[in-house]
Amino acid sequence: MTDSYTPTKKAVKATINLGDIPIDVYQLPDGSYQLYMESITDAIAQENKDLRRFINGKSEQALPFKGYKLIDAPTIEEEEQLYIKAVPVRLAAAYWFYRAIKGNKKAAAIAGACMEESIERRADKAFSLQRTDAEYNRRFTETKEQILRENREDIIDRRLPGDDLYLPDGIN
Repeated sequence: MTDSYTPTKKAVKATINLGDIPIDVYQLPDGSYQLYMESITDAIAQENKDLRRFINGKSEQALPFKGYKLIDAPTIEEEEQLYIKAVPVRLAAAYWFYRAIKGNKKAAAIAGACMEESIERRADKAFSLQRTDAEYNRRFTETKEQILRENREDIIDRRLPGDDLYLPDGIN
């Protein structure tokens, strides 16, 4: 019989923002970070089971996580005595990237805004420019909204004059 017991790790919780999207993050005793599964899926309007399907899928993005089982992930004990299963940051990023490739507009906007912010933060450091977290979050939200707007405009541009007679908005 296989023992599915996983040790509990005490973690410190913080809520970070990707622009206007709250993400619960936990710092483990070893200094690594894990994300709350619901934060990951809620950010792109997906159900929790979609992340499980991704892990078990055959996509190129899921390959590094073959054999990873959320049920076997260490249980994290929050400061508030809650117990959760959390997800490594790398898995969350791969999941969002996969969902972006598969056409999830929110995931594409998050991925694009994250990449842009990552480059800007390094450029800011190279030029000794200091911004506040509030400024980075404002810029992130603007970038994300611009990407979503561009995606909506693309759909509108592809609609034909008679489409609105039988297709709802957002469908091409």
